[in-house]
Amino acid sequence: MEFMTDFADEAVILPLSLCVTILFYVMGWQRGWRIWCTGVVAILGCLVLIKILGLYWGQFFGFTQRPFSISGHVTASTAVYGALLTLVLHSRQTQWQWGRALLPPLLIAAVIGYTRLRLHAHTQAEVLWGTLLGTVGALWLARSLLPMPAKATRYIMLVPACVALLFHGYIFRGEFLLQSLFYNSYHWARHALIW
Repeated sequence: MEFMTDFADEAVILPLSLCVTILFYVMGWQRGWRIWCTGVVAILGCLVLIKILGLYWGQFFGFTQRPFSISGHVTASTAVYGALLTLVLHSRQTQWQWGRALLPPLLIAAVIGYTRLRLHAHTQAEVLWGTLLGTVGALWLARSLLPMPAKATRYIMLVPACVALLFHGYIFRGEFLLQSLFYNSYHWARHALIW
């Protein structure tokens, strides 16, 4: 389980997304690198915002248990890997096919979601919300990036696969960092503003 879930860690997803942006830029595909970079930042920004809202909700209502935390592994991997696979499948298609476009993100979400559940890292609701956000993000990215230049299709899976293998096994403690920043700022604001 750890082996599969490590491919979805932010320590893999962030450099992989950056490399895809650089790849599109080096190829001279201006529209592609701008859409990819903006899309990934927007999806990850929504993920962080939902996580912060879950933490705030827990503080506001005084939950003593772990607050709701959408699965970042599922969201990020579904959006990034799902979009890349959908681009490859649709690169030679002249017409957008929803059934074919939905398959890659849902397959990624199922695999990573299963590992997160087996590792007891998230609840079913957190995995389902991660699947929803990641799938919407993947479809939006893929739909916005098509049609794709033929030269980009050659490298679109090779470069990300190499980057994923290179960074596999590294762990980015994003959840811990986010919670620390939230609790420190929340308690500071509470004392400073006398909530």
